[in-house]
Amino acid sequence: MQFDYSHVLNHSRELVWKAMLDPVVLSRLIPGIEKFEEVAPDQYSVVAMLGVPTVKGVYSGKVEIFDRQEPSSYRLRGEARGAPGWAKGEVLMTLKAVNSGTTQVDAKARADIGGTIAGVGQRMMEGVGKATAREFFNALDRELQGKQQKVGTFRFSVRVFFTMLRNAVGRLLRGRSADKVA
Repeated sequence: MQFDYSHVLNHSRELVWKAMLDPVVLSRLIPGIEKFEEVAPDQYSVVAMLGVPTVKGVYSGKVEIFDRQEPSSYRLRGEARGAPGWAKGEVLMTLKAVNSGTTQVDAKARADIGGTIAGVGQRMMEGVGKATAREFFNALDRELQGKQQKVGTFRFSVRVFFTMLRNAVGRLLRGRSADKVA
């Protein structure tokens, strides 16, 4: 699975850069994170509760930050295993100063999944990936406004479920409209 995601934050590139690379901040912002612990410079041990609505589980793994080009880009690579399967991926994060005090963050992600979660959730993974990115950047915006709040797994899962349901109904209705025209 591959997807791109962009988000504009009304904060300076330097401030966004600093927050996006702070392990304490990341532990609050990444949906499902239960542990995000530094084990070496730019290397972290991670435990997360992740999954799609029908298959969830606890995953343990590692995350690495590399190819830093401060304050414009870096790469993040991670892998994890759990009872429902495994996941590994990489994302290129690019930060662009749009104007004074505004930053556009572009994420170019690639991920692979295997095991039970792949069989059940493969069709939904792009939507889940984009929903996770959206939740992360909304949480980052709140964090930079001084509203420190951990992203809860349950609330996030409910939002993902209803977003996917809304998208499925929208596709179904668009399909029926096309049938009426034909």
